[in-house]
Amino acid sequence: MNNVMRTTCVAAGLLAATAGTAAAQSYGDRNPFTGLYIGGQVGYDSVQLSNRSDLPDFSAENGGRLTGLGSDGIAAGALLGYNFLLSDRFVLGVEGTGRWSDASGNTSVTDDTSDSRIEQGNRWSWGVMGRLGVLVSDSTMLYAGGGWGQTRFNTRFINTPSGGSPTTVFDDGITRNAWRVGGGMEVALGGGWAGRLDYTYANYSDYEVEINPTNSFVVEPAAHQVSVGASYYF
Repeated sequence: MNNVMRTTCVAAGLLAATAGTAAAQSYGDRNPFTGLYIGGQVGYDSVQLSNRSDLPDFSAENGGRLTGLGSDGIAAGALLGYNFLLSDRFVLGVEGTGRWSDASGNTSVTDDTSDSRIEQGNRWSWGVMGRLGVLVSDSTMLYAGGGWGQTRFNTRFINTPSGGSPTTVFDDGITRNAWRVGGGMEVALGGGWAGRLDYTYANYSDYEVEINPTNSFVVEPAAHQVSVGASYYF
């Protein structure tokens, strides 16, 4: 989460500098953030994976939870949306996004008989959000939104018996749905272009990783995404 905060601060600083440059361009009574638009983003993903475990020799420790399970990494994506004019200062819109991430992480569980390693990553995601925006100046819009999303999680469980070789017990991709909320800022740059900074929080439905017929752990993902990008309004 600290990496998310640092990324947000850096991106906000860059966009604020851009906003200062764009402020010299007046749009009068016209809202520059209406109509069809398309864009791209780069950013940072941080996924916290709360979990419940019934693994042997571990279920009583840490409240039955695996500690340190999560994933972090860079991401890139595309977006397509449409904003409807409500008034000179307000817009209502809908936006679809697609995103690829290299976020990954791992944690280990050790007992008297073996070492177990859990690797977790999230790769592609997509979703739809409704947005409500308000112009705080001729060239700057703040907005908030909410909607639905879906992400593909990759989970691998590797067990190494004492004195033995690693064995991959579980290796699978799991797709989960989420409700999403977020907000951000757009700055009109002229010629139909706009720079933007976004933050999105997503809470996903949980899933079970079965280690064997009698042992498993349940994962409950929650994602923080920060992005900076650009859009073109047609």
